[in-house]
Amino acid sequence: MILEIRDLKKHFPIKGKKNMSVKAVDGVNFGIEHGETFGLVGESGCGKSTVARLIIRLYKETGGEIILNGTDITKMKKSEMKKFRRDIQMVFQDPYASLNPRMTVERTIIDPLNIHGIGTLEERKSKVLELMEVVGLDKRYAKRYPHEFSGGQRQRIGIARALALNPEFVILDEAVSALDVSIQAQIINLLQELQDRYKLTYLFISHDLSVIEYMCSTIGVMYLGKIVEMGTKDDIFINQKHPYTQALLSAIPTMDIENKKKAIILKGDLPSPSNPPSGCAFHTRCGKAMEVCSLESPPAVTIDGAHKVSCHLYG
Repeated sequence: MILEIRDLKKHFPIKGKKNMSVKAVDGVNFGIEHGETFGLVGESGCGKSTVARLIIRLYKETGGEIILNGTDITKMKKSEMKKFRRDIQMVFQDPYASLNPRMTVERTIIDPLNIHGIGTLEERKSKVLELMEVVGLDKRYAKRYPHEFSGGQRQRIGIARALALNPEFVILDEAVSALDVSIQAQIINLLQELQDRYKLTYLFISHDLSVIEYMCSTIGVMYLGKIVEMGTKDDIFINQKHPYTQALLSAIPTMDIENKKKAIILKGDLPSPSNPPSGCAFHTRCGKAMEVCSLESPPAVTIDGAHKVSCHLYG
């Protein structure tokens, strides 16, 4: 297993309100095997991107462990983290905001190589041109700036930068959500080609269930800072158990009129992560809620193999 997350938490203190915090991530557990694509899906604000930023150490965790290749990186000092940063990289959602507008394509991609002191200057420049070709960018564009490219081209630059240090593990945080549908397909195919070519492991974060289904072998469904259901692609898309997962999947548009499922309309608004409901966080919107749901937080129960669900209906 390349990555294991154990009881990961991130609580952001609220200024001016003593002992109050936003529980963005509140006890997340999952593992990712070498070479697989693990999908993390859920509504906006459920904590998906916060998990990504915790793994890559942009945020300091409130609690829990992040085990990368057998080592708990939460216990490491900044100086010790440098060598591990070569193994884990990230492609961000906004392909423009994640690039420095004052840096050319060449400088953007070569920067990680300079920081880690890899190769001679000529070798680094050669690596830049090689990566540009790999991600589908013309080498002539090396001296151009981000504003001279389309959204899809900018995301290719971000992918090339992420691959510069030959990482084992890449986090893709809504990496295609800001792109047109036709461009999304190109980038998704590129990511799959790169995974096969470089033996990469992906954490793929998205709110687009169709993309998650196409890309991922294992999927975790998040709600209000917790993973409520986790399993294989078939577990989630064919045999889903949690009422929240069922509601998400019922909202997917379909052209199959005969087998179209009735949409499950969730009642109420998404609760605030600064004041989550007692017991099961989903019980305020759940049509199957029981009395115990408001009193006790449901443990994760194994249904079959890797299929796990946190719901009192299966306790």
